[in-house]
Amino acid sequence: MAFPVSDEIHLWLIDENSVDDALLESYWPFLSPDERVRYDRLRQSGDRKRFLITRAAVRNTLSHYFPDVLPAQWQFSRNAWGRPVIATPTYGGGVEFSISHTRGLIAIAVAASGSLGVDVEYTVRRNRTVAIANRYFSPTEVETLQRLPAQAQRERFFDLWTLKEAYIKACGMGLAIPLRSFSFDFSDEKIAIAFAAERDDEPQGWQFWQMAASPDHRLALAFKRAGETATMKVVCRALVPLRDSTCIELRQLRHGVQHL
Repeated sequence: MAFPVSDEIHLWLIDENSVDDALLESYWPFLSPDERVRYDRLRQSGDRKRFLITRAAVRNTLSHYFPDVLPAQWQFSRNAWGRPVIATPTYGGGVEFSISHTRGLIAIAVAASGSLGVDVEYTVRRNRTVAIANRYFSPTEVETLQRLPAQAQRERFFDLWTLKEAYIKACGMGLAIPLRSFSFDFSDEKIAIAFAAERDDEPQGWQFWQMAASPDHRLALAFKRAGETATMKVVCRALVPLRDSTCIELRQLRHGVQHL
């Protein structure tokens, strides 16, 4: 794909199972000293594999847009809330990216500018969805969730969780933003967001997408660019880092544009 134009978001998806052991080994030299320390702290082989693929994938993706920069040359730092940002090379600026990974799947979203966040979740894992929602979601979201049948509650939980994670990533602050301070509504299968009084934000200008990345994965995107509400187009590709990529289409579940 060419560099994202002003009305495009590029979404790259990496299936962990598409990376064999030999290819995985070739990713190791890309890690910075700090990343190698983080890798060594991981105890589960699946977590180590996912970490290694993610770090190779983001470098591979950025070099796609900046071909004069080799994947191994990209170095990253973190903002005050832990979000990865490009440290070097300095001319790698002018691109926004967001990363998410879960069991089996890694997602990287790229845009030319704006506030961008992506989240992907593995929905088959066991967890106490209603209990987590009661603790972290807004009262309106919890009330709507509890009115649904049990199976629908689980689906709605991951719909809400991915959107909330995508939003706080787009803001660059992660869980420093209380998840109760904003609410999502899915009326007419469109996504709308509302903010509590303590959350210093406005709905206008935000755009959201929800997709089925696979039968077992939910994915959400959040995007905002100051002063513009033109509907963005999401272009998707499946990537095997350092090997190949192919165009794909994901099933869109819902979309929402909060107009100015």
